[in-house]
This record gives sequence, C-alpha cells and structure tokens, in this order.
Amino acid sequence: MKDVLNLLAYDVGNSAVRTILCRYGNGAVESREVLVEPNGSFEENGYLYWDMDSVFESMKKGLALAAKQCERIDSVGICTWGVDFRLLDENGRFTAKALCYRNSIGEEEISALSEAEKEEMFYRTGILSDRINSVFMLKGMRKHVPEAVSAAKKLLMVPDVFVYMFTGVLMNEPSELSTTQMMDVRTLKISEEMCAYAGVSKDLFSQIGVHGKAVGNILPEILAEAGIGYDIPVICVPSHDTASAVMGIPSPVPDYLFVSSGTWALIGADTDAPVITEKTMRSKLTNEAGAFGRTTLLRNSAGMFILQRLRAEYQEEKKESISWNDFTNLARGWKNEPYVYDVNDSRFFNPVKMADAIWKVLHPEGGAEYCWPEILASTYASLGESYAETLKFVRECTGKEYDRVYVVGGGSRNAIINQRCADSLGLPVEACDMECSSVGNAVVQIAHFHPEYTLTDLREIVYRSLNVKTYTPETLE
Repeated sequence: MKDVLNLLAYDVGNSAVRTILCRYGNGAVESREVLVEPNGSFEENGYLYWDMDSVFESMKKGLALAAKQCERIDSVGICTWGVDFRLLDENGRFTAKALCYRNSIGEEEISALSEAEKEEMFYRTGILSDRINSVFMLKGMRKHVPEAVSAAKKLLMVPDVFVYMFTGVLMNEPSELSTTQMMDVRTLKISEEMCAYAGVSKDLFSQIGVHGKAVGNILPEILAEAGIGYDIPVICVPSHDTASAVMGIPSPVPDYLFVSSGTWALIGADTDAPVITEKTMRSKLTNEAGAFGRTTLLRNSAGMFILQRLRAEYQEEKKESISWNDFTNLARGWKNEPYVYDVNDSRFFNPVKMADAIWKVLHPEGGAEYCWPEILASTYASLGESYAETLKFVRECTGKEYDRVYVVGGGSRNAIINQRCADSLGLPVEACDMECSSVGNAVVQIAHFHPEYTLTDLREIVYRSLNVKTYTPETLE
C-alpha cells in the first residue's frame, strides 16, 4: 500500500465550485485549495436551473491544475448539495436542464398532501416530507416538463451526474439518494410506494454505490484534455456534502452533535441507525444516509443563504464591495438586544429582496429606513438560536447526552453565531476549519486504498487532520 496518497476532492456548492487537493501521509490529511469558481442558478422561461456544463468545465480545469501540483493524483471523490437531479434517455443523453430546488414546483406538490399522507411518507422512508425533496420535484415535472419525464430511463443526482460525466458509469450514491425521499434509509432500497406516488418506475434508478469502492476510471479523453497520462479512479464517497462534512468532523467519540453551516444549515447528530419516531417527526428532523451505513439525524434549516443575499444587496445598495469580516462587524454596531425571528419562515425562502423581508418582520409598522446593523444583528442571533433550538430537539430524540457541538462549513467562521449557539445551548461549540467536507471526502477515498481500515481508524485520521476553535458558553447580558 502507498504511504502517501494525493486525493482530489470536489466540493460543489450552490455558490462555488471548489477543487481541493488532499495529501494523506503520516496518519493525517493536509488539504489545499486548487481552484474556486462561482456557481449559481439562472432563470429561463420562469424556471430556475443549474448550469451543469459550466460546473463540469470548472471541475475539469481543477483536475488539470491539480495534476500539475503533485506527482500523481491517486483518486477523485465528488460532493455536492442534495435533492437536485437530471434525467437521462435510453441513449444516455440528458432530457432537460437541471432544475433548481428553489423553484415552486415541489411546493405545489407537497401542498396538495394531507398531514396524514406526509406522515405516512416519513414512516415509509425515514425522511421528513419537505418541499425541496426530489420526489416532489419529480412528480411536479410531469406537469411542468412532461416530455423530459416521459423520455427518462435513468435518474442521476447532481454528484452522480458528474461521476457519469467523468467515467460514463451510472450509479446512485446512498447519502445523496436519501435526500430524494424515495429510498428507505433503513434498508437503502428504493421505495416502490414512493415511485408510484411520483409516477415513475424503480428502474429509473441504477446500482447503489458502496463507500470506498471505485466506480470507474476517468475517461481517456478527459485525461488527455487535462494532460494526464495515467488512470485515475473515481471513488464512491458520501456525495451529499453534509454526509462528507459529518464524516470529516474531528470527534474522538462516535456519536456527536453537529451543524454543517453552508447555504443551508444541516443541524443534527451522527447516529448508528435511523430514529424513526413520532417525536422525531414532530421535531421536524429527518434521517439521511451517512458514511459507511451511519445515519445523520438532522433538520434542514436556513443557513448562510440569508446572509449571502443580504451581503449582495448591501453591496448593490452601497455600490461598493465589503469583506465578510467587515460585514459581520456591522452587526456589532447594534447595541440593543437583537430581535430573534424564525429564519425558516417561508418569507425568507427566496424573496425578491431579503432585506425587505426581514425589515418587515422587525418593523411591521413600516416607515423606517433600513438599519443594516439591526438587520444583521437580528439575523446572526436568529441563526444561532435556530441552531441551539434544533439541537435541543435532537438530544431529546436520541435520548443521549453530548458534551459539545461541532460546527463545520463556511459558517463555522462566524463568531457571533457560534457564541450565540453556545450560550443558548449551554455547551461548548467547536468551530472546525472549513475543509471538513473535503477531509471527509478524502478519508473515504483512503478506505479504497486501505480496506483494512475500520471506521474508527478513519475517524482517527480526521482527528489528527483538523483544528478547532472553542466557543465556551457565557451568560447573555
């Protein structure tokens, strides 16, 4: 076995396409950013789409750059956001562009269900019924773009699409597949009942991948384009970025609380099995498939999307750029106790103007001009409280005691939110440097080369690879 491995980890999010080169040696993983390029949805004929071809071009560019920065790339793993997908026809061609979950199509379908029907779906799959789940988009597409569905022979989730584009192999990875609400997380098998609801066949899905196993090699023409003269396997990693981030948390114990803070905040616990109970459902928690058969019990909550929108609107209003540090410092200028609002209110899902939506909640009487420090202070406090409130429900549902919370992802850098969560929950918050998703991706690739490693062994590699900053609970004044 090789003592040193160069592992390429793609971290494709709603706002950026990141290529990360991870080096495994001396029992730890070091990572460095090779390329970061923007990503985002675009509107066409009243629908929001993702430009998958543009993302793939960025990934190929990252591959070529990474190859120049090391002697050999040993393997590749791909992580993206959840729920979105593309359909393929019998010739392996995509039947339509990739629709974005922020379209209203899913909302239209789930709003037609009774509470009893949604509860039945939860008990059948372990997944909480949510407007963004793929099953509702798929059902709605039969009305909005029927020709795309009628021609479909296979469905690939977003990371599976990129695996297919790289290798030509059709595979459905389990952590990402669980976000569809079409798979039973207890058995990792597709639900015939959920397929019937969506009006599709089980045959729409391909083989379900196994973590740590090679899916296939990168196609020769792609290697040639990148100037690479050797084979590179693509490894099945937990391709929902949350699952990889949870795998990449440096916890010395197997069960732990976490917040994966990106565009969305995924708030929950790593558990050894799904927790499918009425209490879980009433707490709005869901059971997503994790790495190597683990489960991530979590709530899909509003995250940095709100702040990303606010920063963009602030820059547009002021006609100047502002760093995240300076933007956060604006909130410190608000000296009153911030108002805490429900960040998951539907008014903040995708408003025309985020600042308007928040200001109307803070000042329903209207009339006043924006006070950016007030908006930001309230938003930071509200996000911290939403983390803490959800984690309290998680503790109740698992029946376990935890001694700390790990925060990973881009939002882990926000001291105001982390401190507010620690104070409200009464537990230390360990903010991990933001490469948890890539490190989690990489250690699953390591399992391909070291099949003798147990999950505990891989966790120890993570523990030796990442640093944390601790936020100790303080008395709120």
